[in-house]
Amino acid sequence: MKLVVLLASVVAAQGQTPIRPSYDSAKANANHIFNAIHSTGRQWGSSLNHNGFGFIPVVVPAGISLYHGGYFEQPPEGPEWLAFEVEHAENFARVPKGGPRGCRPCRDEQLHSLSSEQKPLDQAGIDGCDCEVEGRVRGYLQTYQTTRNVQLLYLDGTSAGKSPVGTLDSQDEVLCQSNSSRWDDMGGEMYRAKALCDLITEWGWDGIMRMEIGFEVIYCNFSSGLNLDSSIRTLVPEDRLEDDFSLIPYLWSRAATERYDGLGGDRIQMDFSSMVSGFFFPINISNTDPDRPDLIRLGAAQREHLLDIKNYIQTLFVEPRKFIVNWQAVVDMIIARFGNRLAAMASASVSTDLFIGELEGTVLTYLEAPSLPGDVTLAEDDDGRNRTAEAIDRCASHYLKPALLSQQDWTLSDSLIHTALGTVTQHICSDLYFMRSILLQASPDAAPDAYLIKRGVKSADMEEAVNQTRTIVRDLMQDLAWTTWKKPQLCVEGQILLTAMWPLGDSVDHFNPGCVPAQDITGRRRNYWTPYEKRPRID
Repeated sequence: MKLVVLLASVVAAQGQTPIRPSYDSAKANANHIFNAIHSTGRQWGSSLNHNGFGFIPVVVPAGISLYHGGYFEQPPEGPEWLAFEVEHAENFARVPKGGPRGCRPCRDEQLHSLSSEQKPLDQAGIDGCDCEVEGRVRGYLQTYQTTRNVQLLYLDGTSAGKSPVGTLDSQDEVLCQSNSSRWDDMGGEMYRAKALCDLITEWGWDGIMRMEIGFEVIYCNFSSGLNLDSSIRTLVPEDRLEDDFSLIPYLWSRAATERYDGLGGDRIQMDFSSMVSGFFFPINISNTDPDRPDLIRLGAAQREHLLDIKNYIQTLFVEPRKFIVNWQAVVDMIIARFGNRLAAMASASVSTDLFIGELEGTVLTYLEAPSLPGDVTLAEDDDGRNRTAEAIDRCASHYLKPALLSQQDWTLSDSLIHTALGTVTQHICSDLYFMRSILLQASPDAAPDAYLIKRGVKSADMEEAVNQTRTIVRDLMQDLAWTTWKKPQLCVEGQILLTAMWPLGDSVDHFNPGCVPAQDITGRRRNYWTPYEKRPRID
């Protein structure tokens, strides 16, 4: 805390007003915040949106296995790398064919450059080492188990990518502001690891969690919070059935792709209630490369603003963990509700009837129908109500309501995230009801209080209205930019992967599940569950 007070006093002495998180910034960057939360701890989205803006406290519970590949049998003495997947660590426990031989490396940083820092997969040898003991360098795959809750700072995006496109901005431009000038053949990793550990160990934390092709941890002190379960000496190439390493990229990649949708196994707990994001602040995030305007990055902001963000992070992260709301679960529910529906409506291959059905199936859930003559009601209907406005509010707030139960305990981070997510859902729902209004106007029997669009209408007006609303939904999808839409789907729009689920499903759905078009999924599709015709009873 003394450091935080000192930094604050320096800012005050310079007469500057530091920037702070704002609701206006959360609204302006709502889509970015939404997508960042959805991709947190997930390989797919974090690879597509690789320039990270987020700083999130993470806890790895006791009993979780982590892996280290290197050329020492004993645990590392200083900051070193751990992997969440065996295949990730195995790559750095291998000994290239024909070497390295001749000496045990004398300098730790040289050994690290081969064993832990992620050099190209065909890297061979240890350059410039001094010989003290003749012999063969051997690889070791070490398995560690956490002995307590391990506290990490997660940097989102592809923050372990040693690339100049912005993947390292959260480290080199915010947390370690002098590291960008220390780029070397290892990408400045050793200096970066030491600087990060010097920073976060003052907070009582254990390391940094990052992602590249797989998730990793820069662990600061292997003697705390870890137990070495095993240190297994690996085979040299000559002793393997296949001594080349051509399959290593495939095996490593496959392990990473298994984590496209999350690490699994309850291996991490994200404290979104303590999340800090560059998107919370009023800063410039446009890319400095005119050839890639899509690559927003923290490095585009003013240096003094990045220092303000760092100071804010230090102030917040010395506090205890909160874990008030799992905002990723909220985002997942929103995408599960709207993602495939929007994709279907945007597709030109989806029929007009199915388009209308998808739209009605989305918006009518939240729309209260007007009363009709002869209705039996318990209260008088208010003809002056704006049912569409009420429906939009219900639609926009529906998946945010569970989080409101703990609102009295919310942090500022919770409140900013709620603002961003509410902005996104309001955008979605407003566009959907606007689309409905266009279709209503094209319906031959449209009325001021109409609440159903007649199916089967093939008028030119309706076809034109559907084409117009398809443009709206495509623009909406472009704004939202959900990474799930870039993932290849097993079934095309208008079809679902169907297995027999009582009471629906034919025998083919049980024995050979596959993609089934919408028009083939009816109440009569159930012969798996009713294989025998009912026969009249014979006495």
